[in-house]
Amino acid sequence: MNNRYFVFRHLLIAVIIAFLSFSSGCVQEPPPLPSPQEQQPACGEQDKNMPVPDSGLQPEENDFCSQGPDAGKVRDSEHGRAHCYNLQPGAVTHHKKGHRSIGRCQPQSLIYARCRTGFMSCRLGDTSPVQWFHCARKNKITTSRPTAGSVMVLDVNVKRGMSTGHPVYVEQVKANGDGTWLLRISHTNYDRKCHLDLDATVLFNPAHMTASFRSGPWSSWASDLKVLGFILH
Repeated sequence: MNNRYFVFRHLLIAVIIAFLSFSSGCVQEPPPLPSPQEQQPACGEQDKNMPVPDSGLQPEENDFCSQGPDAGKVRDSEHGRAHCYNLQPGAVTHHKKGHRSIGRCQPQSLIYARCRTGFMSCRLGDTSPVQWFHCARKNKITTSRPTAGSVMVLDVNVKRGMSTGHPVYVEQVKANGDGTWLLRISHTNYDRKCHLDLDATVLFNPAHMTASFRSGPWSSWASDLKVLGFILH
């Protein structure tokens, strides 16, 4: 009888201690199981009902992919892009006959594109963008498919005074459902004064190899510009 009473007494004490410990928070609930990794929608498949910040762009122009194989490259490039731009207006020279001339400003568009990419290919002195592209194509480092971190080279455009072509740095790309691409680009010297145009949006049509600026200073006129292609490493 005494043994049964002794066992019952200790069981009762253990229950009371457990209850008091649980109530005081000494016994913690196990942490919740980690939820499955959120499935990021593929580029161009985001929920169309989600609100989009008003950036002044068309809806599809807000919809660049933040995920994917190029996401890290895009972030690293954007973090380091400030050191590539330090505006240096052209020096003014006064001549004896009363007129003056203004020297070349910096960074020129090609200088900026090389700085952003680090590409050392085809350094042929004062190479023009078109010369750079043709040399890169001979070395098989060009493509017609836009890639984040590449340089898109626009062909010579006499009407617009682009006698040597024009390079732009491709910040980010997005494939559209109709075979075209939306590009986010940055470039300098769009105004012949070496000013910087950051994050302009360009519609690239690979079927016709043309580019049309949707935002930025060139958006008012730059439509169906001939594209030579994209320079890679």
